[in-house]
Amino acid sequence: MEEYTQDIIAELVDDNENVTPIDLGGGLIAYRKYIWAIKLTEESLAKLESYKADVIAKIDNAINNKRRTVAHLKDEIQRAMLADPAVDKTKNDGRTLSLPDVATVSISKLQDKLEILDQKAVLKALGKSFEIVKVSLDTTRAKKAILEGEIVPEEAIEKRQSRTLSIRYK
Repeated sequence: MEEYTQDIIAELVDDNENVTPIDLGGGLIAYRKYIWAIKLTEESLAKLESYKADVIAKIDNAINNKRRTVAHLKDEIQRAMLADPAVDKTKNDGRTLSLPDVATVSISKLQDKLEILDQKAVLKALGKSFEIVKVSLDTTRAKKAILEGEIVPEEAIEKRQSRTLSIRYK
């Protein structure tokens, strides 16, 4: 099937991706090869996209496994360093371990950390001075207003006309 697709496309598109014009006097049959080329190419494209997604999913899974392994190893080193009396303590109650041929590992002092779980409740308690307002353009309304005659700087917009080709396969 892939070979058949390539043959059809080779007839219609050259190496520089120039498309052979449709013979306008050939009736509706002249469109047949072009529509088949589109259909077969889209099917091939869908397969490639699916293959790509599968490969990426496998790679992402391998990356996540490696990250978990690194995190577990780091957790074990930290646990052991905090419990082992042979590991040097720092003046701030941290820990440090020096292995000259590999690395120097240090653990900072115990620090307070905070995570906000309910932003609305915190904002309500702290007040409006902690609020951030993000201003953005309502592009749908703006486009409609401009098309209806609202004046905006020419360099701020790009006007063009286009059509949409729709193909429904049987």
